[in-house]
Amino acid sequence: MHVLKTDNLSKIYGSKRGISHEALHHFHLTVNKGEFIGIMGPSGSGKTTLLNLLSTIDVPSSGKIMINDQVVTSFSQQKLAKFRRKEMGFIFQDYNLLETLTIGENVLLPLTLNKVKVKEMEKKLVIVAKQLGIDKLIHKRIMEVSGGQLQRAAIARAIIHDPSIIFADEPTGNLDSKASLQVMEALSLLQDKQKATTVMVTHDPFAASFCGRVIFIKDGRLFNEIHRGDNRQSFFQDILNVQSLLGGDMNDLQTVRF
Repeated sequence: MHVLKTDNLSKIYGSKRGISHEALHHFHLTVNKGEFIGIMGPSGSGKTTLLNLLSTIDVPSSGKIMINDQVVTSFSQQKLAKFRRKEMGFIFQDYNLLETLTIGENVLLPLTLNKVKVKEMEKKLVIVAKQLGIDKLIHKRIMEVSGGQLQRAAIARAIIHDPSIIFADEPTGNLDSKASLQVMEALSLLQDKQKATTVMVTHDPFAASFCGRVIFIKDGRLFNEIHRGDNRQSFFQDILNVQSLLGGDMNDLQTVRF
């Protein structure tokens, strides 16, 4: 069963001089329930544009996006805001947590916005915080915890309202290798245990090796797609191989590690 499907998705950015740039060209993508998909490509390839369109942050120039068989590209702003709040979870490179709130209050934000009863919120917080190994941190402030812990709090916030799909934008971009491993293991476990559906943009082949499928974009078009077998190490090597074929700015890629 698919959670997300795009049909002929294109995005053209115009300029004041009348020169337009096609960031995405007639793109087709289907994401099934419980899939963990990575999107990779050099700078300017269109991967961030694709994520912004899929997560309804940006609007396509043409084509349509369906989430749970609903054509979200035809929604009004009001309907879209409500849909986004209930059906989507977001994880950002810079965590996007509010400094005025505790870790626990940050995690609870989606439930607060959806007006969930306090007792139910407290129950959910205990479960999710324990799951992500941040149960001892819920009363702490943002400046009191590490980057990896902040990102796990951001993951907790993204999943606490049981969204249909999670969008992750460079979730390990600000983390060292140990914190990256913890964050990717947490995302992997979610997909494994809860069949969470996740679409992640990353520069990092190490992070991408946790996905079940990685799609590579070049010049706004699908360049290649590879699937992981049982061995993450060999999948990691496959990702590196496609990246070397892809070319582009190799400084773009984070330090390779395993």
